[in-house]
Amino acid sequence: MSSLSAMYCRLVKRFKATPDGLMVFMARVGLGAFFVRAGQTKVDGDFNLTDTTMYLFREEYKVPLLSPEVAAYMATAAEHVFGALLIIGLATRLSALGLLAMTVVIQVFIYPGSWPDHLLWAAVLMFILARGPGWLAVDRGVCKLMGHRCASQGDPQDTKTTAST
Repeated sequence: MSSLSAMYCRLVKRFKATPDGLMVFMARVGLGAFFVRAGQTKVDGDFNLTDTTMYLFREEYKVPLLSPEVAAYMATAAEHVFGALLIIGLATRLSALGLLAMTVVIQVFIYPGSWPDHLLWAAVLMFILARGPGWLAVDRGVCKLMGHRCASQGDPQDTKTTAST
């Protein structure tokens, strides 16, 4: 049994060595694509909201404080824009925060019974918020072009402190 235990410990050690940048990249692309696909179900080929989308926002979703039309356009735009930005890693934390806010609204006002799905989305979005875009993101290039150091977990260069940060 001790060889099985040793094998398990080696496996855990290898998983712990996985760079945060790789994990956050996978989180960004996976959840970003999920939200873009959700947005695509709300529009037709010409990027107009479908009748079904308008019906759902009028009759089922009933977001408080917003008219159904405004809520439909906002949700569809947020899913497309924030999802695409997550995928490429641009304005990553802002996009994750926007999608997290949307997730909270969906959980509280639209589908409270779907908390396992929303909890999963929130966990992934909070991971992205905490770790940043990772090393494979447009944000990193933008920061370098502007002469800023972008703190992103998992990159040895980002753990160094400089007088300018």
